[in-house]
Amino acid sequence: MKRFFVFALFVLMFAAHHNPVAAQITMSRPLYEPSTRFVEKDFKWSAKKGTGVISGLATLRSPGGYIQTADGEEVTLIAKNAYTDEIVSKTREDGFFDEYLNVKKNPKYDKYRITQMADKKGGFRFENLPAGKWYIVTRVIWYTRDQTSQMHVNGGLLWGEISLSDGQVRDDIKLNSIIHMTK
Repeated sequence: MKRFFVFALFVLMFAAHHNPVAAQITMSRPLYEPSTRFVEKDFKWSAKKGTGVISGLATLRSPGGYIQTADGEEVTLIAKNAYTDEIVSKTREDGFFDEYLNVKKNPKYDKYRITQMADKKGGFRFENLPAGKWYIVTRVIWYTRDQTSQMHVNGGLLWGEISLSDGQVRDDIKLNSIIHMTK
């Protein structure tokens, strides 16, 4: 038993060194279940091949003035409809750091998500998109220590609401606020 305790302590210390947030014990809250019914036809259009493009940058300015990027973070496009409106509203209201943390979504939802990783500068580009209204989301997070050496997670989710017509190229998307939704 003593060996197990020593090993567990070592693993926790290793995790704390490499990912300070992993070492924090947090209280979980119950999953939020959307009251809006999932209607698959409201998503099907988004799975079709189109001629539109959505691209841009995801960045946040830290309180110290440094630009933090979405480097390596997943950027997601999802069809805008009543179901996603509720998820986005709840996620923004509760200030989640993760798009789906604490939201119980329909199992079919994920197959309509279009994702990619942001590049080092926070850049993203989605091509061959059909015309329609989309939500786009990613996160920009960074860690800081206070005077007591306690780790803090900074940043959050960056949301956008984008309308795209056939053949339109939207290469001007700037996701840069956790407060205001990019349009």
